[in-house]
Amino acid sequence: MSIPDLDGNEALLHLLGESWDAKQYKSIESSKWTRDYLTRLTSLPLDELLREPAELRVEQEKLRMDAQQLAFNDYPAFIHANTCRHLVDSTLDELQGHLGEFLDSVPALKSACEAFEKGTADIMDERNKITRVLEHQNVLVDLLEIPQLMETCVWNGYYSEAMDLASHVRLLCVRYPLEIVQSIQKQVQTSVDLMLVQLVSHLRRPIKLAAAMNVIGHLRRMDVFTSEVELRMMFLRCRHDHLTQRLERIKRGEGEAFEYTKRYIDVMREQMFEIATQYMSVFSQQEQQSILILSDYMIRLLRDIQALLEAQLPKISDTSSLASILTQLQYCGMSLGRVGLDFRYLL
Repeated sequence: MSIPDLDGNEALLHLLGESWDAKQYKSIESSKWTRDYLTRLTSLPLDELLREPAELRVEQEKLRMDAQQLAFNDYPAFIHANTCRHLVDSTLDELQGHLGEFLDSVPALKSACEAFEKGTADIMDERNKITRVLEHQNVLVDLLEIPQLMETCVWNGYYSEAMDLASHVRLLCVRYPLEIVQSIQKQVQTSVDLMLVQLVSHLRRPIKLAAAMNVIGHLRRMDVFTSEVELRMMFLRCRHDHLTQRLERIKRGEGEAFEYTKRYIDVMREQMFEIATQYMSVFSQQEQQSILILSDYMIRLLRDIQALLEAQLPKISDTSSLASILTQLQYCGMSLGRVGLDFRYLL
């Protein structure tokens, strides 16, 4: 074989590798140690170069002896390493088989997971709903207890708190038009109707001015009357019902015209003064219509007194009794004069 036109280490390596196969030649050629050794070899003088083969043989023999000694000393480790290698090979083979089985079962597993997911979708929806309910349990309990709380407030006379609850429920109905909220609103409305009945009934019983002002304030806030005039008419109607009840209790018997007339005048004086005072304190007197409503009502009551006198005085023959009634009427007119209802000029 002809030697290519190469220089230096390349030519020497090519010359030495003529007897090597291609794989061995490529491995040695690519080794950095080969390059370094060839560089060292070409730099040696002739005598050292002649001794190099002998030194290499000595080094080779030394390495062989070291290898034998190492094999003798560490043969258990070599045997164990070989055993481990066989075990690893066997394990890898088994693992490959199991992996193949697993890959074959993956499609079936995927199908089963998809079927399970579809089957549990409804359950998950229910669970999510229950979870949300539990998270907002306190709020829901407070919401569901509003009708009971509203009823308790109404029965115990806490009307301001009851109206606050009613306003809150109306706002909830606007924001959340749900069936449960509408059901709560209906129950609350029942309590509101009961509260209206109670407030109106207070005006049909003996009531102080402060309490009457509170009742009218609550009725205004409930906004159940179409106008202020309707509210004033309702007030006078309720107070008139109370007056009628008082008069019914003193209804005379046979032969008691004098006593009945005296008690009738006393009740009318007391109640007319109270009604007029409460009306003028509760409602504004700056509107002409407000004054006319009260005036018309008081004129009606004065006509009732006139009708009673026309019916009862002819039945009283005693002069002192008639004088006593006249004095009582004078006192009644003077008392009502403090609220602008002096009728003494009519006597």
